[in-house]
Amino acid sequence: MNTPKPITKEYFIKRLADLYLKSGLAGFPKDETSLHILLKSAVVTFGKSDSFTEKEVNAKLETLVKDIGQMKGMDHVSLRRMLVDTGYLTRNGDGSSYRVSQPGPRPDMFDPTIDQLDIRKEIETAREEIARRKQEFLQNSKGG
Repeated sequence: MNTPKPITKEYFIKRLADLYLKSGLAGFPKDETSLHILLKSAVVTFGKSDSFTEKEVNAKLETLVKDIGQMKGMDHVSLRRMLVDTGYLTRNGDGSSYRVSQPGPRPDMFDPTIDQLDIRKEIETAREEIARRKQEFLQNSKGG
């Protein structure tokens, strides 16, 4: 039986930029790989802390949805629920404390180096590259 190769860091970063900046994503991605990349990127932003309050989880996810990405029709509450439902986050019985699941629901799906990414930095780098290419295109179209 063939075991699929894990998603590489390079592919993850490329899809991350596509999902957050180019897709105009409205709701969660329909294809499984894109959905897991989105969810994995969300939990990577949490860092290595042991546990988080619901307020801390909401603040991190609000930043991700509003400030980092251009995701339409997605809110931090729906994202939090999806992270719990898919096993990326676990919460205690009363919902007051959350933990990032280790190694996560799909440990074989991702290259382990993805856990060390600075998601905010990767998205900002991609945003700058898109702006640079746009500027370059505009300059070339004026001169041509």
